[in-house]
Amino acid sequence: MLVGKGEAAYYAEEVYEFEMECPYCGAPMQVREVVYRMPRIGRTLLVSKRCPTCGHRRSEVVPLEARGRVRVYYRVEGPQDLYARVIRSNVASIEVPELGASITPGAAAPMIVTNIEGILRLFLEAVKSLEVMGEDVGDAEEELRRLAEEGGRFTLVLDDPLGISSVEPPKGVRRSGKVIVERVEGALEPETY
Repeated sequence: MLVGKGEAAYYAEEVYEFEMECPYCGAPMQVREVVYRMPRIGRTLLVSKRCPTCGHRRSEVVPLEARGRVRVYYRVEGPQDLYARVIRSNVASIEVPELGASITPGAAAPMIVTNIEGILRLFLEAVKSLEVMGEDVGDAEEELRRLAEEGGRFTLVLDDPLGISSVEPPKGVRRSGKVIVERVEGALEPETY
């Protein structure tokens, strides 16, 4: 059902509400979808699902515009860079070449808006999961913890087929030479959904 704009945020273009079956308990679950124009990202679909029976909740931000594949490189040189804002689309991979570490998104990966410290903590969580599964992670956990707390010198690479991901240096940090955005040739053409 399409809901009037007066019942959603000013920037909402369309609002839909409906019910579907809860994947956990099978009861009717409430779903609300809002087409919204987000700064720096463009048109997005905000999805909120809530089951009043079992309490299951899920929220998603789904980009509706593709701008063509980009690789974003950000050079971290000290503690101040840990506060650089990172927008990672739900399909973008993240890499820190100096550590030989990467995170490739799965089918249900969320869009993330965080900072570089938050990205390092994602890597730290992944390393802890590998460790629990019996993998040898060497000193990766210690190194990631040190970088997240003290900073250091490394490169953050976002590879985004949608072209939405970005890194914005914190206020007072020069942008020149810190952020490189590479448009990847032969990638899918930009489109809007």
